[in-house]
Formats: sequence, structure tokens, C-alpha cells
Amino acid sequence: MDKKQMLALFVCSLVPWTVGNGLVPLLPICATQLGANPATAGYYMAFSYSALAVGAVAAGWLSDRLGRRKMPLIVAGLAGIPIAWLTGRVGNIWGLSVLTAMLWFCGGLGLALISILTGLSAGEHERGKIFGVLSLTGGLGALIGGLATGFIVDRWGFPTMFTAVAVFLILWPLAGAFLTDKEVERVQGEGRLAKERPGFGKSYHFLFAASLVASVAGFVIVLGRSLLMSDLGFGAMAIAGTGAVAGLVAMPLPLLMGWLSDRTGRKVFLYLGYLAGIISLSVLAVSTSLWHFCIVLVLQAIFTAVNGTVGNALVTDLVSRESLGRGLSLYGATGWIGAVLGFAGAGYALQSLGTLPTFIIGICLTLIAIVLLIPIRSGERGKGENDG
Repeated sequence: MDKKQMLALFVCSLVPWTVGNGLVPLLPICATQLGANPATAGYYMAFSYSALAVGAVAAGWLSDRLGRRKMPLIVAGLAGIPIAWLTGRVGNIWGLSVLTAMLWFCGGLGLALISILTGLSAGEHERGKIFGVLSLTGGLGALIGGLATGFIVDRWGFPTMFTAVAVFLILWPLAGAFLTDKEVERVQGEGRLAKERPGFGKSYHFLFAASLVASVAGFVIVLGRSLLMSDLGFGAMAIAGTGAVAGLVAMPLPLLMGWLSDRTGRKVFLYLGYLAGIISLSVLAVSTSLWHFCIVLVLQAIFTAVNGTVGNALVTDLVSRESLGRGLSLYGATGWIGAVLGFAGAGYALQSLGTLPTFIIGICLTLIAIVLLIPIRSGERGKGENDG
């Protein structure tokens, strides 16, 4: 891949991941300060992530229908700037919910477009490595966002923190201006295109389902960790800072796994990533000290990053080039749909059942995701429209 393209994609990816990883641990706390209980905080986060899922799916439509990725990516970054600033000025949970959802829609749209551009730009034998390099933005974003947001909230409060986020978002459209759009050969005639575009195939469907179920479990960790740390009396800096430490420790692993998956196959690393999720939930169930939560988040960071890095590379292996926009955007949406189900379900379960039963449910879901990986054949591509 061209170095300028790689650098622009890296910065475009770093900005939303920094904002997201910095905000996510603190948003449930912000919601509770505005009067939300654990269930309401879970519903608020679920609503926000439903907008993320819509944004990710919209990216696939824009990519395949309009054939443009650069301009929508820049527009999403520009729109996020005033939205972030306004989020810090709301005084009730309803305003917070609407503006967070709008910001998350921009993030879902942008991150999916970045994945699509990466898949179209990367060569066949470097996909795992390239997606692995981009996965570093998740860990680096957790480090930058976690340290910065927690420090700002403890010193100056949430309004100042959202203003800082708005200023930081300026980097997104600036980096997007240096991207090069990638053309995909298209069959002439819309009707003919619909007929001849291949489907995704059964292996893609199993991968989609596994990622969806695993993502639900992953966001049980996210909400459960924030609320549990808050209940134990940890401040904003500690809650966000553990994410920063975890991001730093886990940062090189997805890159290494992506590179190795180019040589030894994808599925084994997905198994390892899902196993990390099970261990993370198990440790979370007995966590009381700061270092316990650091271990939880290191494992959760590996779980999430491998699902994205190796999963995106496997999607690019399985799906034909002309359907790659839809394939990657729908696969990316599994994380956000999983967040909707995970946040809503975990919020309700934490309030109704308690922490231990909630985390056991998360472990069972991850085991189901592992079973769904078994039928996947990495050499299979979509065979026909009936499979899509």
C-alpha cells in the first residue's frame, strides 16, 4: 500500500478511536450524574451504539452505490466537531442521548469507510498486516483518550472535556483530504449489477454471526467494568486511565496476530481472541483492585482488536471485490449491533440479576461464538446471490 495512503488512513482511524475509547468509560458515569440508573445508562449506551450500527451500514451503501468513500469520510469528520461541542452543553439524559447518537453515527460511518478503503487498497498477501497496523489506532486511541479525558473531567468537568474532543476532531477531515479514493470495476447497468454481484457465502454468514455474539459479550465487559469501578469509588481518571494502560499493553498484539494470520491462517487467532474475552469476563467477576481491572481491559482489548483485525482480513478473503463494501460494512456493524444488545441487556441484567450472573451470561455467549467459527472455510468465496 502507498505510504501516504497508509498514513492518512492511520490518522483518520486514530481520531475516532481516541474519541470513542476516551468517552466510552465515562459516558455511563455522565449519564448517572444526569439522573440515570444502571438500566437507563445501559439503554442510553445501547441507543448510541444503534446509531453507530446505522452509520456502519450506511457506509456500505455509500461505497457500493455511489462509488465514493473519501468525501463521505471527510463530511462525517466535519459534522462531528459541532456535535461534540454541543454534547458538553446538555443538562438532561435525553439531550445527551440524542447528541451522543449523532456523534456515534459519524464514528460508525467513518470507521466503516476506513475499513472499506483499507480493504480496497491492501494487496492480497498484506491484508492481515495492514489491518493489524490500523488496529494499533485502537490501543493508541485508548492510551491518548483514556489519559486525556479522565484528567480533564477530574480537573475541569465534562463540558471542558467535550470541547477538547471537538478541537481534536479537526484532525479527522484534515487527514481525510490526503486520501486517494479507490475505483472498483462495475458491471454496466444497475439491474445487471444486481444479478451478477456474487453473494457472501456460508462462511461469511458464520463469521458474521460469531462476531455479533462475541460483540454482545464484549460490551457486557465495557458497561460492567465502568459501573463496577464507579460503585467501588474509583474516580474518572482511574476509570479512563485503566483503559489507557490496557491499550498500551495490548497495542502490539493485534498487529502481530494480523501479520501471522497472513502466513498461518485466520481462524486460530480468532479462537485465541475469543478465549481472551472469556478470561476477561472471568477476572471481572472477582475484580476489586485497580490492577484487576487493568488485566480485564488488556484481555478485552485483545478480544476486540483481534475480532476487528483478523476478522476484517478474513472478510476480505471471503468476499468478492465488488461486494467488499457491503461485506466489510456489515461485518463492522456486528460490533455496534452487539453493543446495542450488550449495553441494553447488561444494564437490565446488572440491575435485576447482579454482577456474577451477568458475567456468566457473557461467558456463555463467547463460547457460542467460538462454536460458530468452526464451520468457516477460509478458502470459500461467495458463490451466488442466493447465498448473499
